[in-house]
Amino acid sequence: MDAGRHLDLSSDPQPAPEGPAAGARPFLGVRFACCDVYARVYLNRDGTAYQGRCPRCVRTIEFQVGEGGTSSRFFTAQ
Repeated sequence: MDAGRHLDLSSDPQPAPEGPAAGARPFLGVRFACCDVYARVYLNRDGTAYQGRCPRCVRTIEFQVGEGGTSSRFFTAQ
């Protein structure tokens, strides 16, 4: 076999991550009714709230994280 002519892509030294993509940030999908646009709102560094802005008018929004919340991932902000 000539060195450098064949590439072995079948071996994987690390197992594939389980669940969401490794390094993916949690987010909520929000439709901002003010400008009729969709944006992702990401979890803050403290993990206490999802914070974001309308990409057009820069209106801010915050969703608190806590017990008894909802499992919904998509919302409309009025």
